[in-house]
This record gives sequence, structure tokens and C-alpha cells, in this order.
Amino acid sequence: MSTRISRLLLTTNFLITTIVFSQKLSIEDRRIIDSLKKLDYKEIYTSFKKVENDSIKAFVFAQAYLEKGKEEKDSIKIANAYSQLNFITNNPYVSIRLGDSIIHYTKNLKHKDYPSLGYLIKAGEYYFLGKYKLALDNYIITYKYLEENENVQYRLAVKTEIAGLKNILGLYEEAFFEFKDILKLVINDSLNEYYNDNYLTTLLNLTSLYNSLDKLDSAGILIKEGIHKSLALKDTSKYYEFITAGGFNEYFKGNYQAAIDSLDKAFPYDNDQNARINYYLYKGKIAKNLGKPEEAITHFKKLDSIYEIHQDPVRELPEVYKTFVDYYKEKNDIKNQLKYLDKLISADSILDANFRFLNKNIQKHYDIPQLLSEKEHLILKLKTEKKQSDIGLIILGSSIILLGSFLFYYVKRQKSYKKRFKEVFNDEPDRKYEKTKASPEIKGVSLELITEIRNGLLEFEDKKGFLNSKTTLNSLSKKLDTNTNYLSKIINFYEQKNFSNYLNDLRIEYAIKQLKTDPQFQLYSIKGIAQEVGFNSGESFSKAFYKRTGIYPSYFLKQLKKIKTPL
Repeated sequence: MSTRISRLLLTTNFLITTIVFSQKLSIEDRRIIDSLKKLDYKEIYTSFKKVENDSIKAFVFAQAYLEKGKEEKDSIKIANAYSQLNFITNNPYVSIRLGDSIIHYTKNLKHKDYPSLGYLIKAGEYYFLGKYKLALDNYIITYKYLEENENVQYRLAVKTEIAGLKNILGLYEEAFFEFKDILKLVINDSLNEYYNDNYLTTLLNLTSLYNSLDKLDSAGILIKEGIHKSLALKDTSKYYEFITAGGFNEYFKGNYQAAIDSLDKAFPYDNDQNARINYYLYKGKIAKNLGKPEEAITHFKKLDSIYEIHQDPVRELPEVYKTFVDYYKEKNDIKNQLKYLDKLISADSILDANFRFLNKNIQKHYDIPQLLSEKEHLILKLKTEKKQSDIGLIILGSSIILLGSFLFYYVKRQKSYKKRFKEVFNDEPDRKYEKTKASPEIKGVSLELITEIRNGLLEFEDKKGFLNSKTTLNSLSKKLDTNTNYLSKIINFYEQKNFSNYLNDLRIEYAIKQLKTDPQFQLYSIKGIAQEVGFNSGESFSKAFYKRTGIYPSYFLKQLKKIKTPL
């Protein structure tokens, strides 16, 4: 699937409204919103557009638009407001709730945009989260609402997403008929300015499906037509995409040299991640089929390196790792054999989670019992090699037991990590407390002093004083004009933690917020992040991060980059 349609339509910028949506409106914001509601909708929306790249400011205008719509009981205006709120959020779960709200208010209306837009938003977000069944269901509902819509481009875009998703899932027959319908829509809309691009894109998708359905001659005919038309239009991008499609077609026909020639010809002109993965996949397959295992492994390693960076599900990946396992088995390289056995099991679990639950016909030429049998074989082999050394046997046995335990608990552990990541990602701690003249009594400390120190701590947090790596209990107590004993007692009482943990938690919460909202911050190394938030070393930062969240910062950053990258 190319890109998420909801993001294309709403031009979503990845902003920070997870924070905005969770905050309480200030008195000033409340005053501004009440004032804005006196304007007409067009004026409010125009103001919203001017600040749409500042989610905090934009939220105020969208909220005013929403409240005005609710007060006037105007369902379309309410839906428009939720659409604006969706525009400024980068949280897929918030977007799904906004989509539900649009559907709730417009489900009984016949409108060119509603309630279809609500389902469209949900479809895009579910796809983004890897929940393909829910994504497909919502795309299908969206299209049903659009069947009478005069905007052919809108209908084409949604139907293409449906067909593309089915193709990804291996539902080739269904995807084929979807794209045949799309081709009819494109041809009937030949006066549209996007006609040529739509036509060539649909031909490309059909060639892929013809190849998958083993209708190779039909695919070849469309490829020739696509090459001819793209040359006539001087569309270089589409031309090389058809050259690549021709390479795949020659591969399926068994014409390996012709396939290599086409793939190599197109390779320099397409830097798309999926195109690179497919290039190395098919070059590796060809080398493997030609009895060139070393060359196959070289290509598959390049594929693996791309996957390690992007982590997008690839259906053929388990078979690639199976090739690695078999290759290193022949080489008697147990270390690498175990390495890729581990990757195979991981890729298999991802395949199960993302594809097989929708398409039961996706086959695999291995199973968990086979992998366990492979492991046992390795154990026996290692024991044979080390039989003259009792110590060696003990070490090897322990290693294999640990490996077996790792394989057994791997999926469970990954689920646990992902759960903790989602909790941390969606958690928006509100550490602020209002200045007060009355506080619970602490033995030996006056109420006046408690209030003064607490207000001082509030200022310390607001001004990000905790980012200074030289901050200590002693230095902060001097800054607050108190002593370490009083400061320590107050922190222990109100924060329920000692000063060191209080300081570290502030730094960790700040680091999480920056990682979620600042793309540049995500480029730092762990050590660099640690120094930015006040730690003296990456190790102390990692320990504090794990203690606070239950996951390490390296894992959090890796998962965060997946969420932040548009598909």
C-alpha cells in the first residue's frame, strides 16, 4: 500500500496534540474560545488554517468551532471540527476516537464527506497500527458511502487502498477484481487531469496480480503497454516501474538473465524502501535458483539490513531467514545458524500477527516443531564436538538451554515490551500543582515553610532546572533558601520518593516528551539524550529510564520511530 489515504486527504503533520488533548483549558483559553464562538464558522476556520502547524494554538480554534457546532446542534459543523482536531493530532488512538465521533454525529446523514470521512480516518489509523482486518473493514464501509459520490478521484483512492491491502495480504483473486473495477473507473474518467497517472498505476497493480496468479502472458501484455505509454508521456518514474515489473515477470517465467537485466536497469532510479527490498529479494531468489548460494546470501543480507532499519512486515522474510539457516548449516557455522534461527522465529510471529489471521492460505515450509528439532540437532552436534571436555559440555548445554528459553518466551516478552511502550507512549503525566497557602502538616516543618518550598519546587520544574547535571539536594536547597533536611522531608512526603528518584523521574518524563514531539531529538544517541536531560552517562540514564518505565530507552526510541514514520 502506498500511503495512508486519510493522511493524504487531511495532510496530517506529525504534531504534539497528545499533550494538547489531555490538558485542561486555561482561564485565558476559555475566554478566547467564548469570544471566537461569536464569529461565523468561516472566520473561525480561516483562523485555524493560519495556525494549523501550531497544534496548541490550532486546538483553541478547533475547540471553538466544535462548541459552536454543538450549541447550534449542527452535525456537519461538529464533524468539521472533529476533522480539524484530527488534522492536528499525531496519536493514532486519538484519531480513531475522533473518527468514531464523526460517525456518531453524521451516521444518519447523506453528505458528500460524512460519515465516510470518519470511517476513512479509522481505516488509515488501523492500517498504521498494523490492524489490517479493521483497516480493511473500514475502507470497505468508506467506499460504500462513496459509491454515489461524484468525486471520482476520492472513490479511486479509497478503492485502490482496498485492492492494495488485499494484494499485500495475498488475497490475489479479490484484489484482481478490485483493480479491474478500478480500471473501468479510470477509463470512464479519461478527461480527469490525473487520468494518465491513474491509468499507469492501475496497470502496474494489475501486472503484479497477473504475475501472482500465474497469468504471465497477460502480465507481459500490460507491461509492454505500460512501457509504451510511459515513454510517450515521458514519465520516467513509471517507465522504470514497468521495467521492474518486467523483471518480476521474467523471473516467474524462469528467464533469469532477462529478469536480472531488467531489475538492474531500473534499480538506480527507484530509492523507495519496498522497491529496494523487492530488488534484493528477487536477485537473491534468482541466485539461489541458479545454484549460487554465496551470491544469494549477499543479496539477502542487504535485504535484511533494510528490514532491520524499517521493520515493516515482509511476507517472504521467514523464507529468506530459512535460506540463511540452511546455508550456515551447510557451512557448519552454528553461531550464525542460531542467529538466523532466532530471526526466523521472530519473523514468523510477525507474519502470524499481520497476515495469516486474514489469509489462511498463506503457507510456510517450516513450523515451530521443526525449529525445535533443528535446535536439538544442534545440541547433539555441539555435544559431539565437545565430548572430550566435560566443562565444554556444561557450557554448551547451558547455552542451548538459555537459547531454548529465549525462543520459548520471545513472543511473550515482545508482547510485554509492546504493552509497556504503548502505556508510556499514551501516558501524559501532569506534575503541576497549584500554589497553595495550606498544606498537610509535616512534623518539624512549619506550614508556611512547606508552602514556600513546594512553590519553589514548582518553579524549579517549570524552568526545567532538573536538566542541569550538577543539580544536587544541597544545591537545590540553597537555591530555595532552605536546608537539605527540610527539602528532603517535603519531597519524601509529597512525591513519595527520595530526592535522587524525584530528580531522575523529572528528567525521564522530559526525555519521553521530547522524544515524542521533537524529530531532531530522536536523532541523538542514548548518550546524547542522557546529557541533554541532565544525566552524566548513558548507562545511568538507561537504568533510570528502565526503572521508571519498565523498558530501555533504545527500545522506546526504536518503537517510536516506527509510529512516527508515515507508511
